[in-house]
Amino acid sequence: MKTGRLAVPMIVVTLALLGAAAPIAAQLQPTDLVMSSPSLGAIWKADANGAGGYAWGQGLIIPHYGWFGNDGNFYVPDRGWVAILKITPDGTVTSLTTGGHLVLPVTVIPSPDDTTLTVSDMGANKILQIDYAGTQTVLHDSASTGGLLDVPDGMAYDDAGNLYVANLGNDTIIKIDAQGNATLFSDDQDLIDLPGGLALDGAGNLFVANYATSTISRFLTDTGAGEVFAGPDISKIISPNDLKLSRAGGLLAAGKPGKVVRIDALGQMTVIFSDPGVGELDGVAVLEDDTLCSGRYVLYGQGTPGSGGFVPKFRGIFSPCPGQIIGLELQDFVGGAPAILFVGSSSLPQDALFFKGASMLVNPSGNVFLPIILALPGSGAGAGDLRLQFTFPDEPGFVGLSLYHQVFAGDPGAVHGVSASNGLLEIIGS
Repeated sequence: MKTGRLAVPMIVVTLALLGAAAPIAAQLQPTDLVMSSPSLGAIWKADANGAGGYAWGQGLIIPHYGWFGNDGNFYVPDRGWVAILKITPDGTVTSLTTGGHLVLPVTVIPSPDDTTLTVSDMGANKILQIDYAGTQTVLHDSASTGGLLDVPDGMAYDDAGNLYVANLGNDTIIKIDAQGNATLFSDDQDLIDLPGGLALDGAGNLFVANYATSTISRFLTDTGAGEVFAGPDISKIISPNDLKLSRAGGLLAAGKPGKVVRIDALGQMTVIFSDPGVGELDGVAVLEDDTLCSGRYVLYGQGTPGSGGFVPKFRGIFSPCPGQIIGLELQDFVGGAPAILFVGSSSLPQDALFFKGASMLVNPSGNVFLPIILALPGSGAGAGDLRLQFTFPDEPGFVGLSLYHQVFAGDPGAVHGVSASNGLLEIIGS
């Protein structure tokens, strides 16, 4: 996370970059890893297994968090050139835009409609919109956010157009709505410490890479509740920077020493690229991840309280699409209880039907109705938390399918001996 600035005209940047010839046979594959290496002044490329690495884009100075645009080109901010650079699939590097409002650009993500780029600049303390012609427009700055923007780094949009921004300056996450109104989302110092990359999945989970603690935190966007989701494990990665959702499953995080890890729904990390020779990696991207999985998890209905008055909760992790890793999370059930997960093709309104005194939210008369027996861990009220992980079948015919889920548990502390979760709608995306 080095800083630096070299203000030079755009034509000089372009000519200098064109002088760094693209390597032969540099053509990009959809699953290749593309990684920002400031120490090499290059964008390093390896295959999906982390093998065959070489400098795909050369002549850079301090590249950071990039993204593939809707035109198939890679757009990356460079704090040294003070520019947003464009790299074509054959590795040719040119400047999209330089100077202007840019001071220390650090993150590029697509706009909600995927027609422009959204760029954070920690030096200018601004969020910019940059179109594919290179035109810069200020979206947000310190004044427009009431002083809440403070050295912005990673960013992520939700479906409503709300922009979440990681502030390196004061270890906070802020939320800027589609009308430009900014609010503090979280300042939990136990979970946010030099925040870098952000990623937001289709279940309303906001993931934060913490450079100082080598952890990945997770926040629920509807309640603000947070936890450490993964790490620290310095044998796997140190000081994670960029964070991306991956169509190959889970999250990708880049950091030290020259490592990229994949993080699954259980928070387990697997090293998929390791080369200390490339130095600290400030960014990671994959061409097939240029558009995120459109699958969604939606909570509906209300659960039935159990022991200690705890109302069990049922949520999803990541975005349900063919071939994706997904997680189902149960919380606040009584520990050690027998449980049943119902999965069906249609839902029921609240209190339309009861199962041993608990409102049933999955229709047993639907075309699909499947009971799955579970055993909850732990013991005591609210201690039966369980996280399940699956790989969704890689079958395109599932796209558009909706499935409804609910969990019931035997609970002697419940009024009728049974507690139940809310309903969870799973919409399979593409």
